[in-house]
Amino acid sequence: MDITLKKENYKILQTVKDNSIEECVEADFSLPEYMPEILRIIKSSAEIKINSCRLVGERVTIDGVCELRMIYTGEDGCIYSFSQSKPFTRHCENSGFSEGIDANCKVNVSYVNCRATGTKRAEIKAGLLIRFFVHCEKTEDVISLGDECPIEKKTVPVKVMSLGCKKTRSFSMSDTISLNTPSAFVISSNAVALCTQIRKINNKIMVKGDAVVNICYVNATDKSCTEHIKHKIPVNQILDFEGMEERFSGDVSLCVMALDVIPKGETSGVATAFEISLGIDACVTMWEEKELVVISDAYAVGKNLDLKKNTYSFSTALDEIQDRFVFENDFSVSGEGVGNIVDSFAEITSVDTKNENGEFVIFGSISLSLIIKDRAGSLSSISKIFDYTYKKNVDYEVKTLDCTPDLTLTSLDCLVKGDNNIGVRFEIQVCARVFANELIEGISHIAESEMPLKLNRNAITVYFPQTECESLWSIARRYNTTVKAIALENELEGDTTESLKMIFIPSA
Repeated sequence: MDITLKKENYKILQTVKDNSIEECVEADFSLPEYMPEILRIIKSSAEIKINSCRLVGERVTIDGVCELRMIYTGEDGCIYSFSQSKPFTRHCENSGFSEGIDANCKVNVSYVNCRATGTKRAEIKAGLLIRFFVHCEKTEDVISLGDECPIEKKTVPVKVMSLGCKKTRSFSMSDTISLNTPSAFVISSNAVALCTQIRKINNKIMVKGDAVVNICYVNATDKSCTEHIKHKIPVNQILDFEGMEERFSGDVSLCVMALDVIPKGETSGVATAFEISLGIDACVTMWEEKELVVISDAYAVGKNLDLKKNTYSFSTALDEIQDRFVFENDFSVSGEGVGNIVDSFAEITSVDTKNENGEFVIFGSISLSLIIKDRAGSLSSISKIFDYTYKKNVDYEVKTLDCTPDLTLTSLDCLVKGDNNIGVRFEIQVCARVFANELIEGISHIAESEMPLKLNRNAITVYFPQTECESLWSIARRYNTTVKAIALENELEGDTTESLKMIFIPSA
């Protein structure tokens, strides 16, 4: 008996994540002569810039720069800022990385400590938590048999999302902003990038969107005041992605990995413009929907078969979420009453999902950092953690879901709502694909056995069904005949014994 096996394959995306690595960055500040002495340190911060993330063999290496910044007041009551950049390189090794097709990293600041060691000297130390993510591609083969093959088979049709393309491409952008009021010092800067449209062309993707840069700086004319800039830069890039096909469906997420704000037109420490440089990663995940047929059981009439089985894991597209939601909260602060908010910064620090009571829920934490000036004119720094929740009504009936949401904080507004009360408003963009995971046991190999099959040579066997509507497949397999033969003998149109109390099983 000739058994010709055909194979259909699908690709699974797996993420190999090693334990987080800690990095300590420190610097000694020595203020230049033109800057005043330190009266009080208000806040210290660390801004991370990732220049590259490389996967070579079993090692992922990142190169980056940590800009350590100290914000303080002098005896004149004005605001001053001083920063120093410290490069760092770290690597992570894992035997599972050798099969990786793409690598990313994420760096969070665990803590920043700063203390004055003199009137014009200070030391600052920051702890960084570096996480490496390596994505691997695993190919699974599902066998099939042609209709001409003399084997009885039981099949299960499935729709599966097969990985089409998983790549990260980096690109840079720059722009120059002219200032309405001159700048003395930059207090903080951050940026986000949003993808609004993609177009697939052969092995390329055209990406359109916006990069939004936020800058807070000290007014050079009145150093007791700060100014805020929100500048939008259009994103219009054509990126190469080998293996990309137009029929694939998926997403492109943009992540700002590096931001440089360089003062321009400086005279006597005053800038009239900022040159902005951005390093952005475009992370592409594309899928191909395939229809497969899994052979869950098989036998041959008159022959013995050797069967090998495998448990297949299939992912099916369940939902696509493209939405925005607003999270608001009020909180109280102690002191002499809030006069105004000097600077504000927030970041999403955790993201998780759950499916319960007919709702798909995305939840996590947002970290908020503020510099405020009270009614007496004193400056102070405040940090708060907020828990956010996004809910969507769904009718998912599956138990096992797979979803890694991409959340972007697109807007932050802070408002003084009373002497000691501050209101905050976060606007968050949600991009997520929800997959249902299903495990199906199927046959991964079929071959004719060398062991002979012992056959019952009765021409007709009388059989009494054990249950109502018993499966003809299970009966045919037990008596080594065919479903078709039993159905013809008993004039059955379906694939069960229906309501018959007795059936006849012919010998095949």
